[in-house]
Amino acid sequence: MNKAVIILSVVLGAQVILAGALFYNGQNSFETQAPVSLLSLEQQAINEITLQEGDNDKPLTLVKNGENWHLADYPNLPLLDYKVSALTDTLINRKVNWPVSRTEASHERFKVADDNFEKRITYKLGDDEVEVLLGESPSFKKLYARNSDNNDVFTIEFSGYQLSVEKNDWLNKSLLLVKDISEISQAGLAFEKVQVQQDTDLDERTEPVKNASVDKSAVLPDIINANASSKSNIETIWQVKAPAKLPEGQTLDTERIDELLEQFSSLTVTAIAEQEIAFSEIEKLSVKDADGKQFDFEFAQHEDSYYVKRSDFAHWFSLGKAQFDNLANINANDFFITPDDDENSHQLSNETNQQTDTETSE
Repeated sequence: MNKAVIILSVVLGAQVILAGALFYNGQNSFETQAPVSLLSLEQQAINEITLQEGDNDKPLTLVKNGENWHLADYPNLPLLDYKVSALTDTLINRKVNWPVSRTEASHERFKVADDNFEKRITYKLGDDEVEVLLGESPSFKKLYARNSDNNDVFTIEFSGYQLSVEKNDWLNKSLLLVKDISEISQAGLAFEKVQVQQDTDLDERTEPVKNASVDKSAVLPDIINANASSKSNIETIWQVKAPAKLPEGQTLDTERIDELLEQFSSLTVTAIAEQEIAFSEIEKLSVKDADGKQFDFEFAQHEDSYYVKRSDFAHWFSLGKAQFDNLANINANDFFITPDDDENSHQLSNETNQQTDTETSE
């Protein structure tokens, strides 16, 4: 009896030691497992990317032209950099270590099967293709992912919502904005931004000349000295571009011009127009940027929808009603204003006083 107890005790001890050794080795192996890339491909060699959604039979394809990525169906439209980067950089460089599953039977459960997935991304590198399947989300900003070349399923940190197959989600909606505008023209009338030299110091020191009662020969040396030492300031102003002229008795409404510049610098479209529309009426307006590059805008309305087109893009784009109203209904003549009555009265009063002083001195 005692001998049997001793033998069983020895066996039990051996089992405990063996279990401990296996556990230690497992822990050590886990800690030393080096992360590896989910995908193995050369980023610079990618020339095309196709996105598919499991419940959408219309894939979206991006193609590379030089260093830039574009939608295959709209090769000239700029895309949002951060969305392209999510595909061409973030996802490709995502590292993984231990899979949550290594069996093909689990693919359906994680929605990373070849015929049952949330998203499928196919990278083309010439004649070669690398494919990754993205499945359900186990937690916030995490997805199950599988390289289609093997059965291993991993959990990766990635936000799948940014990989929409809707083309407008990729469009840079600010593609039509123009900043630093130097000229605005509409219906044959143009306003231009010019720089003029303002010599305020000289104006102040030659002010006595305006007083008719002063002996001009006496202040002439001061004028000469002021001209020699004057400090010039460069000021930017808006003016009517020749050959047109400012209407008599009116000035330019520079606040209105500033509002228009703000509208162009924040111009944001909402989508690519789906189809060609035969517009019954088109409003036109042109601007030039600081480099002299001209952009011709066209604005049109169809039923309750509003559209805009710029001369360097072939497509019409949808536009919000508020921006349409601010840009499409421009009339260049609305930028002329007549100085208000109070200002006219003040100016008339000054002229009258000067005339009175002159008559008194005479």
